[in-house]
Amino acid sequence: MGHTLATLDTPAVAGLKVARDHAFVDRCEIVTDFRRLEDFSSQWERLWENDPRAEIFQTFEWSRAWWHAFGRNYKLCALVTFGGDEVIGIVPLVQRDGFLRFLGTPEADYADIICEERRAAQVLELALKTLLESVEGWKECAFLHLSKHSRVARHYHELPRALRSRLHCVTAERQHTIILRQRREEVFQSLLGKHHTRRIQNKLRKAGRVRFHHVQTAQEAAQYLPGFFLNHVRRHAVVGRESSCAAPEFCEFMRELTHELLPTGNLRFGVLELDGQPLAWAFAFEVNGKYLLYQHTFDLDAWHYTPGELLLWNTLEYAKDHVTREFDFGKGDELYKDRFANYSRETFSLYAEPRSWGGRMRGLGRSFQALAQPVLSRIRQIAKSRPATVRAFRELRMSTIGLWSCLRQARKNGSLLRYGMEGAASLFRNSIWSKRATDVFALEAATVQSPGPSRVTQSGRDCEVRAAQFGELVDLAWQHPSILSLNQLPQCRKRMRDGDRVYLVRDRGTVTGMFWVSVGADTTADSESERTTGTQAMTLKESWRATTHELLPSYRALLSALKREAASQQRTLLVHCTPDQYVLRAELERQSFVARYQAVRYKVFHRFQRESVSMYPQGTLRTSQAA
Repeated sequence: MGHTLATLDTPAVAGLKVARDHAFVDRCEIVTDFRRLEDFSSQWERLWENDPRAEIFQTFEWSRAWWHAFGRNYKLCALVTFGGDEVIGIVPLVQRDGFLRFLGTPEADYADIICEERRAAQVLELALKTLLESVEGWKECAFLHLSKHSRVARHYHELPRALRSRLHCVTAERQHTIILRQRREEVFQSLLGKHHTRRIQNKLRKAGRVRFHHVQTAQEAAQYLPGFFLNHVRRHAVVGRESSCAAPEFCEFMRELTHELLPTGNLRFGVLELDGQPLAWAFAFEVNGKYLLYQHTFDLDAWHYTPGELLLWNTLEYAKDHVTREFDFGKGDELYKDRFANYSRETFSLYAEPRSWGGRMRGLGRSFQALAQPVLSRIRQIAKSRPATVRAFRELRMSTIGLWSCLRQARKNGSLLRYGMEGAASLFRNSIWSKRATDVFALEAATVQSPGPSRVTQSGRDCEVRAAQFGELVDLAWQHPSILSLNQLPQCRKRMRDGDRVYLVRDRGTVTGMFWVSVGADTTADSESERTTGTQAMTLKESWRATTHELLPSYRALLSALKREAASQQRTLLVHCTPDQYVLRAELERQSFVARYQAVRYKVFHRFQRESVSMYPQGTLRTSQAA
């Protein structure tokens, strides 16, 4: 027996063993029906469990959830390799418009083939040969989101030269993570002991009952997912990006994941609540000693509690007690990840090109991309380290998105020429010279009476006025950039922090007006009554109103709401009205508002300003100038 064991270590016997393993991989089946792929689910699971570093994205549950949500738009082209009757490797691919990629991507953060480690090169070789020789009509196969630990990234170098010549490896991005290893306690103590985080956590606890918990059932998840989707869209829109949750297919995918993964115990859907009201959500996975934060967001209207940072603190607190190997922040280059991560992992894309003229040309392009990508990555890293540069690019991106959205809407409405002329005139007014005259109407506090509800019905029209929160403004900017542009959102949030309120008027569900109201002394012209009585004013200034709707019901509902609020606070109500707002002027006069003064503001090159104020006969004439 001892002699037999010794001979197993000799080169000749080792070579014979490799040859037998190679011969064992004898055929590859092209699977185009997902029901056929489901027949291999138990063997898929066996192969996945054989890898102690396997990601959640290579599970059959992930692939099935993805196929149910997105499969209608793709053709399945999975390559299943066999040794006799046993499945020894699966390369799950899908095809769309001639391009192949892993089943489950780009939604998966990491991708790989499913097989045993010792047969990875053989499985990959047979699958690629089958792809090149037996699959027709494809233009390129992209193996995306490969980590350096993936079987593809570690073994494609072992392929025969003829196959390697069809492959091109390109560095994709860096993903941030916290490696625990032996320094586990030290790492968590450093992350969880931050004084700033403890301070904001105490602030939240003083506001009410705080609870962080993980969803246990798919039925419970269904209650929290709508809020998660809404706030995920808002959170991305405020920085000029489109959320994946804006697509109905992705929302369906997330629901499918809860049904597939909650029973396995690998899904961690965490919710941070204040008095039962969700403030933040974390959709994460825990598998093989690793916690991966897949998607997360928070309620923008709870910004004063810093819910995003508190959510991260709670997930780290959970990981301290349950995670042994790694805390992965997932895809994305958000700046906060640099503050917490202690390691960044490169991911790669491996492109396979067919034996055709088009394949050769795309291969040349991928070779150039492989050379240029490290330089571009370095430039991005330098830009990320400079906050001013990040803000400039963000503002440029948001302005561009808003401009293109407005152009598409104008083209759809057939008003592209008018939009262009109005845009040119606005650019001239804002950057070179402008003159703006405004009449200010007043309703003194002593004469303000509560006029009833803010929902007004007139001539079959049902208008509603409601003070909007910041999240609603984000929705408005993303869906209707002609009303509010994305790059105006930071200024909107600043105004709301300073106490200004914004009112949205809806006519039969359609937004017909957006109006800003400030509370405080009238700074444009002194009021004798305010100086003597100390009464402050509610002032309606800037506004947007639709040009395609009848405005009278909207103005009537708005003034009704403002008069009711002014009456409850015993404030003077001031309304700024420009000469072109004929409908508003007529309604103000009908409701007994009195014209107090006219302000004319001049701007030259957006820097030099002059303002003149003329009191109407009830007051005196006064002129002030500011530069």
